[in-house]
Amino acid sequence: MKKHGWICAGALALMSVAAPLVAQEMPQPVVEKPVVERPVVEKPAEPALPTIKEIVDKLDNMYRSTSSHGTIEMTVVNARGTRKLTIEQWTMGEDKALMVIREPSREAGTATLKLEDGLWNYAPRADRLIRIPSGLLSDSWMGSHLSNDDLMRETSYESDHDTTLAWVHEGGARFLQATMVPKPTAPVVWDKIVYRMTADEWLPVEASFYDKGKVMRTMSFSEIKEMGGRRVPTVMVFKPQKEGEHTRMVYKSLEFDTKIDAAMFTQQGLRRVARTR
Repeated sequence: MKKHGWICAGALALMSVAAPLVAQEMPQPVVEKPVVERPVVEKPAEPALPTIKEIVDKLDNMYRSTSSHGTIEMTVVNARGTRKLTIEQWTMGEDKALMVIREPSREAGTATLKLEDGLWNYAPRADRLIRIPSGLLSDSWMGSHLSNDDLMRETSYESDHDTTLAWVHEGGARFLQATMVPKPTAPVVWDKIVYRMTADEWLPVEASFYDKGKVMRTMSFSEIKEMGGRRVPTVMVFKPQKEGEHTRMVYKSLEFDTKIDAAMFTQQGLRRVARTR
């Protein structure tokens, strides 16, 4: 009995020593951290796009009406230096327009007349009226970075282009983008024109003009003001590829649906208006 008691006592002693070792070797239970579900932030849905007709009508008629009369200051910066002009303009419908240089005095009276059958330039010193053929619509107007087609545009965004619309985002702002590709038979200068417009008023912010897949010129619009009862960009800057060159046009005044004598859109009327100071 004593021997048996000793064996039991020894076994208990071994167990007391081995227990902590077993406890150390047993793996600790893994406590899983609760999964915190983060709320899914959904992007706000894009608003419905306007119709193509609404946009091309907006661009085609932004500065047009049954009639208009305004004054523009134009600054041309190129390799020859800086040239500033003050121009008075009149329009009637879509087919008649007259632009007359008022300043500087050495160029006063020089004018451009657009009629349904073509475009004409008037040189007051020689008293000569010269018709511009359609093949020269891409030529510079008055030495600026605008072409004859830009200023007295015979083409129409609606009838001469196929247009697609999309929403684009830049710098945290949403813009409406209109991409215009000319129809095969359209008498246009550019392979493609891309307009970026404000999302709310559809007023242009920038336009890029492409030729053979490359941007050849940009046109920026700024300083939106109310003129003649409309909100329009009053400053436009044309930039060609040439570094440091640009043409800046600023509307100083602009009236729509004003009374205009239709006789000024004739050769005789042009001469009369051009000679008036």
